Amino acid sequence: MTVPPHVLMKNQNLQRCLFGVLRAPRQRIERTPSQISVQAVDHLLIRLYLDGTACVDAGGGDRAVKPGDFTIFDLSQVMRSNTGEIASINLLMPRRSLDRRLGDLSPLHGRVFRQDLTPLTQLMGDHLRSLATCVEAADAWQRDSLSIATVALCNAMLTPEGGDTPYTPDTMLGIAIRQFIDGDLTAYDLDADKLTARFGISRTNLYALFEPDGVVASYIRNRRLARAMRILAGIERGPRQRIASIGYACGFETEKSFSRAFKRRYSINPSEVDASFGMQAHFEQGATLMSWMKDL
Repeated sequence: MTVPPHVLMKNQNLQRCLFGVLRAPRQRIERTPSQISVQAVDHLLIRLYLDGTACVDAGGGDRAVKPGDFTIFDLSQVMRSNTGEIASINLLMPRRSLDRRLGDLSPLHGRVFRQDLTPLTQLMGDHLRSLATCVEAADAWQRDSLSIATVALCNAMLTPEGGDTPYTPDTMLGIAIRQFIDGDLTAYDLDADKLTARFGISRTNLYALFEPDGVVASYIRNRRLARAMRILAGIERGPRQRIASIGYACGFETEKSFSRAFKRRYSINPSEVDASFGMQAHFEQGATLMSWMKDL
């Protein structure tokens, strides 16, 4: 099949969400029960239409979409869409990234609303447009910060008018702790005890903050290994280092413990990693859209 030259689809894995820009010709899209069953993803797709028109049906009848409109799709539900030539910005988020106090979001499936509906929807639209111009040039740390901001704006936009903000002190504390961990990966004493002392919280509260990521120790180890992968693949600038030096720089006390943990996570020895692992270093696992979605 020949792909028309004016077709464009670029996606960026921001870990907490999948961000993409799309330009496509006239087409019909249908999400069927069999696709939903096979793919087994539980995500919301938020789409901002930049150009072109569409007609979507998510079970409530046809709804017209035009430039400046947002649509929301629950990928666990059926839908169909007929579009003309369109350009759009897409944001894909796992349901668990959205605040639980927002409640059941399935009734939003197929919703169409204008970007200028409220100040928050306007802000979200402006943010997505700006993100499209800068995300490719952002480094790993900047992408992480951008993903936090994007998820925060999405939660704020979806909060019912007059409802409580989903950004509780615990939410902000969880972000602060994760930022502290990323800045302290070289320290051998980085553990749950250090975090409880540094932030003045109990172990029970700390574990609750990290429940979506598993245990705290695993989160810290995986962040260390991700940094080691970036160094080995040459993403973090600097001369080639010995394996032991990289392990020490990432908070491992011995070369043996570092190599064992690295092999367990990536199924490859640190000594075998070179510049060809750049994509792996950026995204840590498979680069297909489906694997990205399931790993968000």
